[in-house]
Amino acid sequence: MNHILLLFGLYFIQGLPYGVQTGFLPVYLRSKGISLASVGAFKLLLLPWFLKGLWAPLVDRFASKASWLRGSVAAMFVTCLFISCIHPDDTVALCALLFLFNLFSATQDVAVDGLAIQLLDGAELGAGNTAQVVGYKSGAVMASGLTAIEQTLGWTGVFAALAAVYFAALLVLQGRVKDVECTSADGQTKGDKSSRDDYKGHQGALRSVHVEVMNTEGTVWVAVFVLIYKLGEQGAVSLFPLFLLDGGTSAVEVSFWSGVLGMGASIVGSTWGGVLLSTYRLATVRVVKRHCQLRLLPLLLMLWLTANPYDRGNLTGCLSVASIVLLHFHSGVVTTATFTLMMQCSRLAPDHVQATHFTTLATIEVIGKMLFTATLGGITEYIGYGMTFLMLLCLALGMLYSFRFCPNHFMLQITN
Repeated sequence: MNHILLLFGLYFIQGLPYGVQTGFLPVYLRSKGISLASVGAFKLLLLPWFLKGLWAPLVDRFASKASWLRGSVAAMFVTCLFISCIHPDDTVALCALLFLFNLFSATQDVAVDGLAIQLLDGAELGAGNTAQVVGYKSGAVMASGLTAIEQTLGWTGVFAALAAVYFAALLVLQGRVKDVECTSADGQTKGDKSSRDDYKGHQGALRSVHVEVMNTEGTVWVAVFVLIYKLGEQGAVSLFPLFLLDGGTSAVEVSFWSGVLGMGASIVGSTWGGVLLSTYRLATVRVVKRHCQLRLLPLLLMLWLTANPYDRGNLTGCLSVASIVLLHFHSGVVTTATFTLMMQCSRLAPDHVQATHFTTLATIEVIGKMLFTATLGGITEYIGYGMTFLMLLCLALGMLYSFRFCPNHFMLQITN
């Protein structure tokens, strides 16, 4: 249980940058009159998340996970202080600092994923991945709600508050992570000197590590799946709040609906996903497939709302909230089950590349959803909201075909 709580806290602070850049910043920038294309282009600053697999072997090989964690969190603390001192109209400085923010956050992600693989045994995968997803999304909820804080404390106050959170996390890390880093849930010692020596003796480290990663059983299918499974859903999650904002809904209401109600529903969904996997012991892929099918319903509702944008008063608001809550709920279940599937696949890899294996899959997952949403603003300005949501629905429907190629052992695998 201590491992689960620790991972929850680490993933909470890891979710803050995601909430800032997918919840707070888009609404803030759009409310200031920034174009949809420019708002979407800010997501290109997430580039370190796409490339983190390149330096993941270094995190595996050099120093300890605790050292990487403390260093990355300290760097994010300093970066937030710098962001609080600039004016948001200084685009060059803002982009440079947000890029560094993502670089340090992506490095923290590599270290936390490696720590999770070390600490969790097979029976804890469901609970561990629930803590991962719920903690991450709780951090995103907190960051998404910064719009209300910004109206009271201003830009400086928002990032000063984030800096305070990272400073508190750094104090906790100083005395907590070093006590558990090398001990797994079953009492086995991991990541010790002998395994590091084995790794150092590996010739052509970077190239051979990634060859081992891709040669692990089931990796190719899982990699393709995580690349495409979020396309339609993530596009809708990022675009629908901007549709509401353009339709006259206030920035505070939009942030509350999508950032608090939506992410709250996502947390409930993620928790329910953990229950399905750990308590009811359903096969991981079957949980993913069922809720990928169910999330088509709120996407259909969003399509209808965007294709008929005239004002229907309270009905529009109720239907909008319902679609947001339902989509986020099923998204939460799918995310927890998918990350459990990824960890099950990573545990099939050799010990010395497991963290790199999981990081590679997580990087592909980020590439799939973030690169697409970065271009979505420009697409929407060209074809309109209605046609864009029709495209998103088709993507969410089309990805269901990928389950026909799922390896049989994944179809039957449960957390044990």
